[in-house]
Amino acid sequence: MLARNANRNHYVIRLLVLSLLAILLFSLLVSCGAGEGARKGTPLPVKGATTSTQAGQVSATQPVPTSAPLSPTSTAQPSILHGPTNFLLTTPLAFSSASGATMDNNGAITPLDANTIKTQITAELKRLLFVVDSRDDVKVYSPGTSPVTAQVTQQADSSIALDYQQTVDSEAGSVTITFDGVLLKDRMTVTYDQQYSPSILINANASEVTVALTAAVRWVSADQIPAAPGNGRYQLISNGGVALAWSAGQNAAAYNIYRLISDRDQQFQLLATVKATTYTDNSAAAAQYVNSPKGITYAIFSVGPTGVENPGGMVIVVATQ
Repeated sequence: MLARNANRNHYVIRLLVLSLLAILLFSLLVSCGAGEGARKGTPLPVKGATTSTQAGQVSATQPVPTSAPLSPTSTAQPSILHGPTNFLLTTPLAFSSASGATMDNNGAITPLDANTIKTQITAELKRLLFVVDSRDDVKVYSPGTSPVTAQVTQQADSSIALDYQQTVDSEAGSVTITFDGVLLKDRMTVTYDQQYSPSILINANASEVTVALTAAVRWVSADQIPAAPGNGRYQLISNGGVALAWSAGQNAAAYNIYRLISDRDQQFQLLATVKATTYTDNSAAAAQYVNSPKGITYAIFSVGPTGVENPGGMVIVVATQ
């Protein structure tokens, strides 16, 4: 999703993932604390929406945890959409159009930069996981939300239409996504619309983004999709850093670590990708904000041997007050 800031209409492009993009920093003094384990989260909407450390929300461009179980199918059958299989959209995405705008409380409309939209939407769509079960039902998994079931329609030209709509409500407001895709010969054409209405508690602008694109489909087997990490915990160390630890996810080759400082960020930021099940944030930002009323929230996602990220993650909330 696209994060939006009412006070300044620009986006922070996240690295990975999710793109996911600019790295932000933080930490504090010695002391130990217990982290929180996996919990259900919702996507952090487009611009300006901040996330409570108690809510575990995430933006389109970033991920955050969901308690919804991920059930990848055991085999992959390229080129067909019948029987168990899993697939992703590969990058780069070929955009044919990208437009969007924000609207403030006075009705003033500000167009959004097309290149920024493309970067943000790429970061989001590359992380969608499509799972086809034995009944040919298609479930779509995205970071931070429960899976949705797509409507599947066989077309006269042998293509397959995949459509779904998803609305996510949170403290930050409401985000509605409409996905209209057509799959033909391992390639999907997509029209994707994202609308955000901020909560009255959030100082943010409403916005809408629409893109049209085509992308190759990448078929993946179940063993390429790692299990989510577990047993998240943290410890405050003497130099003001935050030491994170978690239990390994089966088939995970690495872990993507994201961070949200609620008093500063509009969305989770990718900090690092590590192979170990520990990570220490020694940043100045961590030291500055770890004692803030909302603390700091980390989100950790498993990455498989072929780079596939499990959309179900785990959050660790660092709060000292």
